[in-house]
Amino acid sequence: MTISKKDCLFVVNVVIPLVCGLFIYLTKIESNFLSVSLSGIRSLLPVIRYPVLVNNFAADFLWSYSLFFCLRLVLGDDMKGKYSLKVISLTAVVAVVFESMQMLKHFPGTFDPLDIVVELIAVVSAFLMSVFIERMFRYHEEKKHSWSCECS
Repeated sequence: MTISKKDCLFVVNVVIPLVCGLFIYLTKIESNFLSVSLSGIRSLLPVIRYPVLVNNFAADFLWSYSLFFCLRLVLGDDMKGKYSLKVISLTAVVAVVFESMQMLKHFPGTFDPLDIVVELIAVVSAFLMSVFIERMFRYHEEKKHSWSCECS
């Protein structure tokens, strides 16, 4: 099984945002579900006083951005739907459901409607990045094929 360069770039867009979001959660001043669960790792990292936007919204943005690319990889080219509408819709629904579950006492976290707005902005950002990546690879494929013909 070979993985295309485009899919490798999609994997990068899954892993890097998740790692960055985890780093934010583990280095924030406030304790949270992840920092308590991974307290051993947290004790090895510095505590950082982030700006308000980063502290409150960056990890949610990164999580939703990563989720889009993860679903895009899982669904593949054939199942993504026209203009990635299936991936966009599924990512948005999952983000809204997970954020809404925080209203229930059984789920960790604090519900914030602005988190939903940030997560939806992340979905749009991820979609635009995926369009850019796909166009870039399509352009390079067309360019490669245009030079491959022989002239007599």
